[in-house]
Amino acid sequence: MGGGSAMGVGKGVVSGGGRTLIAIPTTYAGSEMTPVFGTTDRAERRKTVRRDDAVLPKLVIYDPEVTLDLSPELTASTAMNALAHCVEASYARDVNPLVPPIALEGVRRIVQALPACIANGNNLDAREDLLSGAYLAGFSIANATMALHHGICHALGGRTGVAHGVLNAIMLPHVMRFNAEAVPDAMDAIARNFPPPFMGAPEATAVLVATLPVPQRLRDAGVPESVLESVAAEAATSPTVKANPKPASEEAILELLRAAW
Repeated sequence: MGGGSAMGVGKGVVSGGGRTLIAIPTTYAGSEMTPVFGTTDRAERRKTVRRDDAVLPKLVIYDPEVTLDLSPELTASTAMNALAHCVEASYARDVNPLVPPIALEGVRRIVQALPACIANGNNLDAREDLLSGAYLAGFSIANATMALHHGICHALGGRTGVAHGVLNAIMLPHVMRFNAEAVPDAMDAIARNFPPPFMGAPEATAVLVATLPVPQRLRDAGVPESVLESVAAEAATSPTVKANPKPASEEAILELLRAAW
């Protein structure tokens, strides 16, 4: 019971089989719907993402009442993690064609419910809608290949210890702008699931992030400028980055990081 980190610990315990995981999420990270978890080597400052079908929870219990005390900051950052899952699943390479429509429905629910949850954390209907969006997001990314966005955020998280959801909120509009020309149809579909006024998906995402109680830049989250080059070098070798629909060189990644810093 807990957020993405608690789910990760549970997955680490059951990894390899022999135990059953029951998940009760209290945030919107969506980890409860995926066979994926991360481990961080503190000495090397490197985060490794592992996939093991044995860690997928056998039962997930969604109860919006357990999210009512979640702070606006954690509500926003973990919901942006869910939104990033939907975005990457919408344009993942070789994705099952049944997945993007589910991811897009996740986008719609998240971007409509998140502002309501921030405005009033006791809004039970909005909390339930946001949980359902997180569920759809987790399901979508579990059945798709992660790409540039997650590759960068994993490298950043391992190097700096900054929460994954915070990094998602900061980096997502920048990565979407980078990918927009390569996947115009997916970006148009994402944009149409945002409330009006209509604008491009990267711009709509940036507008949403600007309204949230989260750091707006990497420097605001405590990321030192000195790590950007090493993060770019690490991310460039990531299999998730290599699966991005638009090739991303180390130099391009560094440019993205500097723009977000």
